[in-house]
Amino acid sequence: MENLVNRFKRYRTVRHIENTYKKKYAFIGMGNHSINNLYPVLDYLNVDLKYVVTKSEQTAKAISDNYSKYIGTNDLDLVLNDSEISGVFVSANPKSHFELIKKILKMDKNVFVEKPPCYTKHELFELIEIEKESKGIVLVGFQKRYAPLYSILKREIKKPEYYSFKYVVGNYPEGDMLLDLFIHPIDLTNYLFGDAKISSLQNIGKEKGVQTLLIHLEHKNGVIGNLELSTDYWWSKSYEKLFVNADKKYFKSKNTDKLKSIPKPASILSVPIEKIKTPQIETKVLYEQNNFLPSREQNQLYSSGYFAEIQTFLDLCEQRSAKNLTSLSDLVITYNLIDNIQNKLRS
Repeated sequence: MENLVNRFKRYRTVRHIENTYKKKYAFIGMGNHSINNLYPVLDYLNVDLKYVVTKSEQTAKAISDNYSKYIGTNDLDLVLNDSEISGVFVSANPKSHFELIKKILKMDKNVFVEKPPCYTKHELFELIEIEKESKGIVLVGFQKRYAPLYSILKREIKKPEYYSFKYVVGNYPEGDMLLDLFIHPIDLTNYLFGDAKISSLQNIGKEKGVQTLLIHLEHKNGVIGNLELSTDYWWSKSYEKLFVNADKKYFKSKNTDKLKSIPKPASILSVPIEKIKTPQIETKVLYEQNNFLPSREQNQLYSSGYFAEIQTFLDLCEQRSAKNLTSLSDLVITYNLIDNIQNKLRS
């Protein structure tokens, strides 16, 4: 038995070593999000990052001096004219994403870009047209679409009726909370339940950076949704909770860590069985992250969807089988809804 286990472990190790990506890539940006969430995945996958592009000459020099496998540079043209570069990761200031995507696509390179790719639906449509003329493709970093929990939920909810989504974080005075933060739950509800229109919206604003949006949505497939999107909480206690009432089950999730399904009570001739006898409620855990096990699948970068979105982009760049869940065209309904929210906030 010991020999068999050891053989399996060697086979698994060799497969990981051999399953490497052959092409070369570049990365624009080296901020906190990139360092904590994106670079670790690229390092695990042994991706050949040839360049790291920064705005500062000093930062570029520090990268070259301290990371022997990267070339630090602030010359983007140097990178885009390098025929070895197949794909470019963009995680810079969100206000620069739109122009960067345009420039990279026009050089026929593939683009992974962190959200938001742009700030208006008109810019999105412009990017879609540019992509049509390019040999490159775009994958946008809405990692929640790639999270295992939401993939399972999308597969399991056969006939959703209504849902409640609570997404709460701390004070955010430094940016556009709708496009920098709330775009995640807005996009996720569109991904899970389809195109939607706003029935009502209440805006509770207290001070700069502190805002709560209470949104009632009606999806085209008849599903009703209630969203609470707020920066009136703590960053250290941030969370998202989703409750879905479907045909025969309830679904509950918190963050991307745990998903449960609970069967609805049965009835006979419209009389609930639970009024006749105490039922056995069989709550089923569909997904649960185990923080005890130090494996890839139990790592938070994996459960949050960062691993799968980056792997999907790399697979597409290297002509492997993969499905882009966050193409520019996939985001049209999300930007339509954001545009409607912005109009209601202005009115």
